[in-house]
Amino acid sequence: MGEALVFTARKYFIFDGMQLDASTAARLVGFSRIPWQLKSLFGVLSDALPIGGKHRGPYMLLAGFLGIVGSLSLAATPESKFSLFTAGLMLLFCNVNFAMPDVMIDATVAERAKVAPERAADLQALCWGSLGAFGIPIALVSGNLLESGGARLLFALAIFTSSATALPPLLGWLGEKPKPSGCAASRQLCRDLASTLPKRSVLMAATLVGCYSLSLGLLQLFVADTYPDEVAFATMMGNFVLCVALYLIMRRVDVVLARAVIFPFLQGALTPRSDIIFDWSHSPSRTSSDQRCWSAAQCAANVAAAANATFSNASTMMDDGSELPCGWARLRGNPCLSPVVMAYIGVAGNVALVLGTAAYTSCFQTWRFRSIIALTQLLAVFASLTDWVWALRINLRLGLPDVMFAFGEEVFIDAVDALSNQPFFIFAAKLCPNGVEASMFALFMGLSNFGSDAGQYLGASLLKSFGNPVEPEFEGMVPYLMCKSLMRALPILLIPFLVPRGTPADSAAAMGAVNIVAVVVGGPGAKQDAGLLRGAEVRSDSSMPAEIASVNDTDAYDGVAGEVELGTTKPGRSWGDLAS
Repeated sequence: MGEALVFTARKYFIFDGMQLDASTAARLVGFSRIPWQLKSLFGVLSDALPIGGKHRGPYMLLAGFLGIVGSLSLAATPESKFSLFTAGLMLLFCNVNFAMPDVMIDATVAERAKVAPERAADLQALCWGSLGAFGIPIALVSGNLLESGGARLLFALAIFTSSATALPPLLGWLGEKPKPSGCAASRQLCRDLASTLPKRSVLMAATLVGCYSLSLGLLQLFVADTYPDEVAFATMMGNFVLCVALYLIMRRVDVVLARAVIFPFLQGALTPRSDIIFDWSHSPSRTSSDQRCWSAAQCAANVAAAANATFSNASTMMDDGSELPCGWARLRGNPCLSPVVMAYIGVAGNVALVLGTAAYTSCFQTWRFRSIIALTQLLAVFASLTDWVWALRINLRLGLPDVMFAFGEEVFIDAVDALSNQPFFIFAAKLCPNGVEASMFALFMGLSNFGSDAGQYLGASLLKSFGNPVEPEFEGMVPYLMCKSLMRALPILLIPFLVPRGTPADSAAAMGAVNIVAVVVGGPGAKQDAGLLRGAEVRSDSSMPAEIASVNDTDAYDGVAGEVELGTTKPGRSWGDLAS
């Protein structure tokens, strides 16, 4: 709920309070979301450096404290007092408050999905259904709150939700008991982090992603405005190097896993994102000094606020050349959707999120991962094209009012997003090697978030290349929206190469990830001559999930069956022969 409050307030804070253009806003949002990109590093940090002998509680307290600091600063300080960096830093603190507890939720989901793979889709449906369901009441009230108190009121309410993050550790709900601490214990924990090949690989990948995301965020925030072309090229090359490095690191564990790790990042990084359509279509709250959507009567009545405005020609500026005239957006026929309308559109989006999640669990669980992701990516192209249709005002020619069109667009886009995300979450949970489920799943999620934010940086660069569309004319916005929509088709080309085969009901082995399948020689208590391939953790068949211990189905491996030998396979023998 706090996440919904902050994310809703953020748009009005950026565009109406700080008066930023869409390109700068995209870079600011990307920087502020760095904590979501560092999820795997958060997991590694909490594992390696317990505070007071506890791995979770102190970090949740820290997240709550930073969330309170960020929300309080944004609520108490006028927007005009913020620089780009201080605004980004306070929003970053708010995101730490959301991202760090989310790491623990992801870890639990990944571990449970390995134990009961047939319930993986239901677990993801529960998480996303809860997100949509609890977002509905916030969306219902946020519009009226914005109208009465502006974005700062929502940030003030987020102080209480940030405080709630501290309740589980303070009330003992986490069930943590202090463990021995000290230098010796910390050294042992650090050694454990790199005790197996999968653990070393995840640690290296998490560190690489963390360093690159932080460097890229700072580069975008401080340098991109001065050297946009150079930063855009550096970002493109950096993304390419990151993907190659991740593949080389993770392929030592499993090739299928290495390919799957790259896909969520590239899926987001190749699709430009920005909030320019929001800037063009929204009406500021009543507390804002922005009068773009005022009617002629309102402008005339408010003589003090618009004393020097010339409403008859919205293309002119104020006499001092500093401001646009009162009512310029309404005169141009922009949608001017109020915060209340935007809030109800958000309600429709949350309902669509829940329905899309339910539709996946009931209708698409038998579909192959590649098929459903290709379908939803294609649908995403058409969903993105609705912004282009709206900007050209084609909806009005078809007799569809802006409000009705915006509702339909939001429902369509959010339903497609729900359908698109579910298969990724499921195969990500299934491909996590035993012993590093939590860290590996956090790496998957962090790369997915990083990809989306890399898309923000790409959107900022693309807006610059189209002349940086700004108010009042937003020149270049229409071709930008068309280019953005067409680029959403690019990830489809990667699906055959990076997305694993199989369905949500299949095990990791059936998906082709033979090198993370546990194979045990002998019964309970027998000497284990084979284990998780390529250095993964060895487990007894008496403690293994049923779907991992059963590896006799040679058809599931497309003929890749053979003898386990320290990370290699030799053709010619069935997997069932290994136990004899």
